[in-house]
Amino acid sequence: MALYDATFSQTPAFVSRRSLPRTIVATGAFLLCGAAVVLAVVNFAGLMEYSKESAEEASRPRYQAMRGLGILPIAIIILAVTFGVFAVGAIAGSWTRVWVREQTGTPLRKRFEGYHALSPDAFERLHAAFASGDPTRYVPLPEQTRGGDGVVFVWTADADQLAFVGMTWGSRRKTTRNAPLIVLSGRPFGDLDRALSAGLTVGRRRGD
Repeated sequence: MALYDATFSQTPAFVSRRSLPRTIVATGAFLLCGAAVVLAVVNFAGLMEYSKESAEEASRPRYQAMRGLGILPIAIIILAVTFGVFAVGAIAGSWTRVWVREQTGTPLRKRFEGYHALSPDAFERLHAAFASGDPTRYVPLPEQTRGGDGVVFVWTADADQLAFVGMTWGSRRKTTRNAPLIVLSGRPFGDLDRALSAGLTVGRRRGD
């Protein structure tokens, strides 16, 4: 969703709020990392000795070569600090936040994110196809391609029976251009919801 955050932030109908479940997960991961560092430091000597003994008893020469290093506590600290940094980034960044409809408080649920090799003209045609609400015009989507310049997002506000289609040109945040957000309700919402369940992309549709 980060590629489309700029458009959401400029749309009065949406506000960004912290997700309690995601915040709990990220905070829990950070606390576990902190506990691992503390335990490794407190038991550093014991872990060093255990690491050396394990290396000496190892059957493979490459493990025996590490018998004098005692790397276990150092490895624990490095890994814990690394994951702790990622956890802090998640807490402070966008991962722990979700976009919600300001009027109802309904969170947006991302249902699809696809990267497709689209020409500028194909990108515009696909945007018009989604805006029409006619699934025969946008299904199936082209096969996904790593690094494709045409990015398609679909979110739903399930309680409000609304779907939102965002399209971005360019897969890197600094060079992207967001097309206008498409809002689908009523029958077009139901059609898109069924298409999402069946699979939007070539090769991923049920029954293909």
